[in-house]
Amino acid sequence: MSVQKPVLTALHGGDAATSSGGSSVEMKVESSHSGGEYETALWTVRAGEEPPLHTHTCEDELLYVVQGKLIVRIGDARVEVGPGAYAALPRGVPHTIEVVGDQATLLLSFVPAGLQRFLIRREGEQPDPAAAELPILGSFAPGA
Repeated sequence: MSVQKPVLTALHGGDAATSSGGSSVEMKVESSHSGGEYETALWTVRAGEEPPLHTHTCEDELLYVVQGKLIVRIGDARVEVGPGAYAALPRGVPHTIEVVGDQATLLLSFVPAGLQRFLIRREGEQPDPAAAELPILGSFAPGA
């Protein structure tokens, strides 16, 4: 099933969450809008709150840099990118980002949908990478 009707999400119009360190994520297209085919989120990530090196086993990840600079790590490659950069990361490819400066804003899509509950948790839920089928390949210590 594809998008059956137009989806327009205003600024601060989707489900959102903010971390204790100030990073935030807002859903722009939810799984329910696309029949589970994809989901899209606007993610403002603060330095020190980047994800660890990981792979997706079920989803491809599409990443567009809206604002800020990043070092993108894909496998063993490390590339510095800025606004307008785009990456299409197939499932099974280890990847992560490192924010250069204070923060960066990214538009992320996952195909098929499946990470929304990992990105926006219900009240009282704890992050569970295994539930999102998100194997962690490296260690990560915020602020380290």
